[in-house]
Amino acid sequence: MNQEIKRLTETKQQWENDIQMYKDFLNSKSKTFEGNYGAKEYISMAENRINDINQRIKDIEKEV
Repeated sequence: MNQEIKRLTETKQQWENDIQMYKDFLNSKSKTFEGNYGAKEYISMAENRINDINQRIKDIEKEV
Protein backbone atom coordinates (compact mmCIF):
# COMPACT_ATOMS: atom_id res chain seq x y z
CA MET A 1 0.00 0.00 0.00
CA ASN A 2 1.23 3.45 -0.86
CA GLN A 3 2.68 5.14 2.23
CA GLU A 4 0.60 8.26 1.69
CA ILE A 5 -2.60 6.24 1.39
CA LYS A 6 -1.68 4.37 4.57
CA ARG A 7 -1.06 7.64 6.42
CA LEU A 8 -4.31 9.15 5.12
CA THR A 9 -6.26 6.04 6.10
CA GLU A 10 -4.87 6.21 9.64
CA THR A 11 -5.73 9.90 9.85
CA LYS A 12 -9.23 9.20 8.56
CA GLN A 13 -9.70 6.54 11.25
CA GLN A 14 -8.70 9.04 13.94
CA TRP A 15 -11.24 11.57 12.63
CA GLU A 16 -13.91 8.86 12.65
CA ASN A 17 -13.03 7.99 16.25
CA ASP A 18 -13.26 11.67 17.19
CA ILE A 19 -16.68 11.98 15.53
CA GLN A 20 -17.96 8.98 17.49
CA MET A 21 -16.61 10.44 20.74
CA TYR A 22 -18.37 13.76 20.13
CA LYS A 23 -21.61 12.04 19.08
CA ASP A 24 -21.50 10.06 22.33
CA PHE A 25 -21.02 13.35 24.18
CA LEU A 26 -24.05 14.84 22.43
CA ASN A 27 -26.13 11.83 23.50
CA SER A 28 -25.15 12.29 27.14
CA LYS A 29 -27.21 14.40 29.52
CA SER A 30 -24.36 16.50 30.89
CA LYS A 31 -23.70 19.23 28.35
CA THR A 32 -23.82 23.00 28.19
CA PHE A 33 -24.95 25.11 25.27
CA GLU A 34 -21.32 25.88 24.46
CA GLY A 35 -20.35 22.21 24.72
CA ASN A 36 -23.23 21.21 22.48
CA TYR A 37 -22.38 23.86 19.89
CA GLY A 38 -18.66 23.06 19.99
CA ALA A 39 -19.27 19.33 19.55
CA LYS A 40 -21.52 19.93 16.53
CA GLU A 41 -18.95 22.28 14.98
CA TYR A 42 -16.16 19.77 15.55
CA ILE A 43 -18.20 16.95 13.99
CA SER A 44 -18.90 19.11 10.95
CA MET A 45 -15.23 20.00 10.58
CA ALA A 46 -14.16 16.37 11.00
CA GLU A 47 -16.66 15.21 8.37
CA ASN A 48 -15.24 17.77 5.96
CA ARG A 49 -11.71 16.55 6.66
CA ILE A 50 -12.81 12.95 6.00
CA ASN A 51 -14.32 14.03 2.68
CA ASP A 52 -11.03 15.75 1.80
CA ILE A 53 -9.06 12.63 2.73
CA ASN A 54 -11.36 10.40 0.67
CA GLN A 55 -10.90 12.68 -2.33
CA ARG A 56 -7.12 12.69 -1.90
CA ILE A 57 -7.06 8.88 -1.71
CA LYS A 58 -9.09 8.68 -4.93
CA ASP A 59 -6.68 11.10 -6.61
CA ILE A 60 -3.67 9.04 -5.53
CA GLU A 61 -5.28 5.82 -6.73
CA LYS A 62 -5.94 7.40 -10.15
CA GLU A 63 -2.27 8.36 -10.41
CA VAL A 64 -1.11 4.78 -9.91
